[in-house]
Amino acid sequence: MKKLRVAGPIIGILACIVGVYLYLSDDSGMKVTLKKNDPVAAKEAQTKIDKGFAAPVSSKVTDKYETMSEGELIQEVHNMTHQKVEADKKWGASEITADKVQKLNEVIQNKDFKNSSNKQMLLQILEPWTRQDFSNSVSAHNKIWSYQNGNIGKATRLLTPQEELDYIEDEFR
Repeated sequence: MKKLRVAGPIIGILACIVGVYLYLSDDSGMKVTLKKNDPVAAKEAQTKIDKGFAAPVSSKVTDKYETMSEGELIQEVHNMTHQKVEADKKWGASEITADKVQKLNEVIQNKDFKNSSNKQMLLQILEPWTRQDFSNSVSAHNKIWSYQNGNIGKATRLLTPQEELDYIEDEFR
């Protein structure tokens, strides 16, 4: 009988702790949700993204592209796509800026690739990016992902401007 007197309250306390934990870990009650399709928030987010894209980057950052291998250049572009796409898993991040896109495009055009189809793939990805058109980011990510034999983390859609801004702030700020 004594065991029940001790075990009962312990079980009750543990049940309360588990219940409180589950309640507090529920994101819907803890997270401020943004209004979906809020045009004002989307425009503000896009303005911040555009400002970041136009921000100058140190030549120390872009000069390293000249010495990168074919595989490293492919990975750099892949890492950049992560800023633009929704995927279950993303490994690696590189912020997209005008300076970086321009330098990557220039380096890839002038570099001899062992596999010319890799060169063409990267140039086809980067060409619209030089005009700040990232509408190909999902297909770009998945082409590189397939080339790298990816099996986890396939891109499913473009991020909304607010999602992209959140990603930028989490990864680069």
